[in-house]
Amino acid sequence: MGFFSNHQENNQLSVVKTEMNEIKERFFSFIEKLEQKTTDFITEAIPELVELNETDTDEYKAGYHRLKSAVLGQLQNIQQKASDIKEEKVTNFCLPADSHDLRKLYLDFRSECYERYNKLDELLSQSRQQIEDTHQEDYEIKYQKIIDEFEATKNNFRCMQCGSPILLTKIYFTTTYISCPSCQTRNTFEPSTQAKQLEHIGRSLAEQRTNHLLKEYSVMPEKIQSLYLQKHKLKLSLMREKDKIIIENTKKKIGELELSKQELEHLQPILYQKYLRAMFDEWNKINPDLAEEHEKFYNRLLTDYSKQN
Repeated sequence: MGFFSNHQENNQLSVVKTEMNEIKERFFSFIEKLEQKTTDFITEAIPELVELNETDTDEYKAGYHRLKSAVLGQLQNIQQKASDIKEEKVTNFCLPADSHDLRKLYLDFRSECYERYNKLDELLSQSRQQIEDTHQEDYEIKYQKIIDEFEATKNNFRCMQCGSPILLTKIYFTTTYISCPSCQTRNTFEPSTQAKQLEHIGRSLAEQRTNHLLKEYSVMPEKIQSLYLQKHKLKLSLMREKDKIIIENTKKKIGELELSKQELEHLQPILYQKYLRAMFDEWNKINPDLAEEHEKFYNRLLTDYSKQN
């Protein structure tokens, strides 16, 4: 009686395994086609967006934003298709019976399919960022224009009372009262429309200059998650493993992954502070008159980050 029961269970396991392999093969093929579609679509869309962003004379670049919205919509459709199939074929896969072996088989199947789906998800995320980057302004150009204007006009300001020249020693971006060194008359200096932009572009320029440090910090959660998933997958593989050597080696790998994960978790706030400090240093160079206010803001951001983490 026990013999036939085991035979029936093994046969059922074989049937389910075959079905899962077929679904996994079709799912992988489907995801690969979506990845190719995404790559081809982005390769064609980005140059068109860049050109439209540069040539669109409309103040609000309405044409550019319509195209950008349409492109992002296509990427969302691709992700939705993949998500729907994942839910239907993988997440909601119905096991014919509740047994340890079938459950283990399903967990392995789901883990492999989710891992394949996550690669498409990463590609789509990168593609969205590439699309967003097509509209980034070059704040260095704006800043250089302000500096050039300052160099050209710093010797042209004169006292309204005695006519003596008043040398402008720094870029003023707000209405300022400057005393004449000859007669001490207070003169009102009104900066140009371009110079007034300095207060508003300061942070954007500082962020642009330190963006490489922000990216270094921003990839940390993804790296930590990847190590967690690798560790989780190895733990699942131990559920049916009986070979002591394999178990020992697998546990060693799990320990190494956990150590690497802890190191990244320790490094994450350090990289954030490194970026934040560099960004505020740049901001202080651009708008030195606001340095004290900037430092208060810097400390608030650090405090908020510490509370959240």
